[in-house]
Amino acid sequence: MKKLLIALLLVSPLSFADWGDVYYCNMTSYSALGINGVRRDKTLEKFQFKLDKEKQAMVFGSGGEFAGVTIKVTDETKTTREAWHSREPLQRAQFVGGMFLYSLFIPIEVTTMTANCDKF
Repeated sequence: MKKLLIALLLVSPLSFADWGDVYYCNMTSYSALGINGVRRDKTLEKFQFKLDKEKQAMVFGSGGEFAGVTIKVTDETKTTREAWHSREPLQRAQFVGGMFLYSLFIPIEVTTMTANCDKF
């Protein structure tokens, strides 16, 4: 019975993502790998973002390295389950079940970040 209740909670509409939802996240890793092969760990931060329907994007709050950043959501399943992704020319982002993964490719380095997020 306990397993059935947990399964029902996991698939309930409360666990689905929707436009207007706000997520609070804690980075679990954040580093850059330079063209010279040297890895540089960056300071772990807390951040938040909102799923903005008008912009069809994740819009990050103020403060930290992601302050004011907007990442367009390109996955059509964003409102039916808590998972979406973004593929832009220089960056990739994916959100699945509370885990956020991000990468940025620029000519001199690759930056990667992972974070655990909760919806409020």
